[in-house]
Amino acid sequence: MKFCDITISYNEKSGGIRTYIDEKRRYLLENTDHEHVLIVPDDHDHYEHDEAGSIYYVSSPTIPGHAPYRSFWRPGPIAKIFEEVQPDVIELGSFYVSPWPTFQFRNHQQKLGKNICVGGYFHTDVARVLVSGPLEHSVSSVVGDWSPLLEKIGYEITHALASGVESYIRSVFEHCDARFAASQQQAERLEEYGVDHVQVVPLGVDLEQFRPDRRSQEVRDRFQASPDDVILIYGGRLNEEKDAMLLLKAYKSLPDDSTTHLVILGEGPLRDDLEEGSQNLPRVHLLDYESDMDRYAALLASADIYVTAGPYETFGLSVAEAQAAGLPVVGVHSGALTERVNDEIGRLVKPHDAKAFAQAIVEVSEQREAMRERAHQYAQANYSWQKTFDQLVGFYESKFPTRRY
Repeated sequence: MKFCDITISYNEKSGGIRTYIDEKRRYLLENTDHEHVLIVPDDHDHYEHDEAGSIYYVSSPTIPGHAPYRSFWRPGPIAKIFEEVQPDVIELGSFYVSPWPTFQFRNHQQKLGKNICVGGYFHTDVARVLVSGPLEHSVSSVVGDWSPLLEKIGYEITHALASGVESYIRSVFEHCDARFAASQQQAERLEEYGVDHVQVVPLGVDLEQFRPDRRSQEVRDRFQASPDDVILIYGGRLNEEKDAMLLLKAYKSLPDDSTTHLVILGEGPLRDDLEEGSQNLPRVHLLDYESDMDRYAALLASADIYVTAGPYETFGLSVAEAQAAGLPVVGVHSGALTERVNDEIGRLVKPHDAKAFAQAIVEVSEQREAMRERAHQYAQANYSWQKTFDQLVGFYESKFPTRRY
């Protein structure tokens, strides 16, 4: 069969969704006779092919304030690719323009008697990440201290807009033949949208890549960190969705005599703010996005605690990678992290609370050696790309009962 993924979240600096797709392509290549096709936006139309499959790039504009991410804006080129490729399975990873040529292609092929399966994977809680989260923050920061009435009106408008987005996403998923989420919490969130029959397919981790034995004092020397120093590390988008500024606020709230370093890797609209806020803080290290997975795995294993403040995680792949590398986690009690982190392997605190976050860092720092092995064992027991795609691909194959695999 031909498997096709279509998403706007695949580029040279994207994170978990790119990892998911790359791992799917590898799984299909190494374990099946299926083919893979990927359709993503780029600055111009072009095409690539290698042993893992084909990638079709569609000329698309940059999303304002979210470079290098781009968004499809023309259904026509996507429809033409479907006609050329003739996929059997199409999985939607984003839900704006791309669903509609997808559904049109499926419906047309079904009229011709061909079986097509369309799946929707809930990678992003769109209503919260893009609407209610940022708008509520704006309302609170702009008018919260000035007028309770304006604040109330702002929240009501935000709620109405978020409800509209939920209705739209529900409509997209209702047109899908299969609905997937990476965690039970996110499956329940989709049900709040009004989507039923959601299957939970947890993501995995490359357990050969992310291991505690990649720990290196040479890597720590890069930050002038002694063996007894504590290195906090975060890798991901530097934006409001991930609440990246809270990491810096929490770091500044640590005890003055702390020998703690903060390493932040990534790109995003808050990078300039982070650079400005970390001036005169020699133990704060802002690094570029790391595309080399070997180097990233060594950085993780050589740190001591993974920190993440984003309240809207649908799985928390970076958290799982950190745990596999032997890191306890300090995060927020929200989203899918409530399923990924417990008090044996980290701490979760109320979102947007820098002082509580700092206190959690102190607590975990004191227990980090005991938590290290437990975190690694937890990852070994719970994360596997093989298990992820055995389940996912097996489900898609079941939709084609007349074929043999």
